[in-house]
Amino acid sequence: MKKLCSSSKNAEAQIQESSKSEDADVKRTVMYGNFAWVFFHQNQFIKSLTYAKKVRTILKQYESPPRKQTLLLDIYGEQGWTYLSFTGKYYQRAAECFEKALELDPEDPESNSGLPWLCIEWKVSDTVATQKTNERAVNLNPSDTVVKVLLALKYLYMKNHDQGAMLIEQALQEQPESPYVLRYVATFYKRRGQIDNAIAIFKKILTLTPTSCAVYYQLGTCFKQLIRMPKALKGQSTHDNRQQNAEAIANAIFYSEKAVELNRSSVAAHNLLINVYMKTNEYQKAKEVFGKALTIKSMRCEEKQELHLSWAQYLMNSRKSESEAVRHFKEVIKIQSETWFRGTAIKKLQSLAETMIVQNAMDATGHALLGYIHQQRGQDIAALEYYEKALLLDPDNQEYLEACSALQATLS
Repeated sequence: MKKLCSSSKNAEAQIQESSKSEDADVKRTVMYGNFAWVFFHQNQFIKSLTYAKKVRTILKQYESPPRKQTLLLDIYGEQGWTYLSFTGKYYQRAAECFEKALELDPEDPESNSGLPWLCIEWKVSDTVATQKTNERAVNLNPSDTVVKVLLALKYLYMKNHDQGAMLIEQALQEQPESPYVLRYVATFYKRRGQIDNAIAIFKKILTLTPTSCAVYYQLGTCFKQLIRMPKALKGQSTHDNRQQNAEAIANAIFYSEKAVELNRSSVAAHNLLINVYMKTNEYQKAKEVFGKALTIKSMRCEEKQELHLSWAQYLMNSRKSESEAVRHFKEVIKIQSETWFRGTAIKKLQSLAETMIVQNAMDATGHALLGYIHQQRGQDIAALEYYEKALLLDPDNQEYLEACSALQATLS
């Protein structure tokens, strides 16, 4: 608590020294509001109220409409960029702040720069409207190289490759040593399919930020794209082709393993390494990393669904292990988060069940799986019919018996 109060005093002193009066008021308003929020959630209500009153005192000085609009514009901008400094779950709030700022002043340079950033990082809807926002941001910020590379990525999405490439060249000339700019340049090349160019840029970034998990991850994904399966090499089985493929495999493994090593809690890095091992038929290594990934405490529901879905598809398609695949499809479906991963798992499981029944109409497992799928969709009557059919075919199956009893109780 003492440390928090000390931080408040130090921050206020720095604001006073480094900012003009109006800028200082904006920063103090944001800072006081943050401290009021922190103290409130720590049940320090007197301190919280003290900071809330400080906010109110500043706002009273800006009660006239023009001054109030100026203050609010800067506050929304500060809040937007603050939210962007945290994880993706705060990006929605960042977008709302920038949109509020643009309602007050559509030509505000900071907010026009913030929204294009969100379009790339958060994948906000790609529309002509967001392209115009990017173009306006470039016009308002002609010296902002980051905005240029963001617009280049937007042009790429809009199939205007030449315009995007021109902006990328400008960015490379203006800031050839900026890791932040180079990151988007590499992303441009990667999305355009120029993997060798993307790798060269990512390697350059690595010399500037040698411990970046994100850069190792990106290099891993690039080399993974260059891996060619044995069937694809049959018609071109030259020494050079095999050598290039072996190098792509070695590099994909190296950079993916390094990404995991640098950030043990990165689900994306684990998932990449698993997929590289799956693609190179390293089943035991893939299984080991998959097990480690499941122990990550900070894993979100969607990430867990993706992990199980990818593993289930690998087990079914490459390992021909239907029973194990079914178990992992069910793990995806168990997580009650309506995502693409869950919908895909249900479709894959239904397709597998129908195939089982086509191959053998007396297959109890196939009927039980259809019962499970209908149950997940809230179709309890149809689910009960399928489970009863499964129980007739396999009378001693405890799972089917319990499912029938539960459904009967629900429907009675």
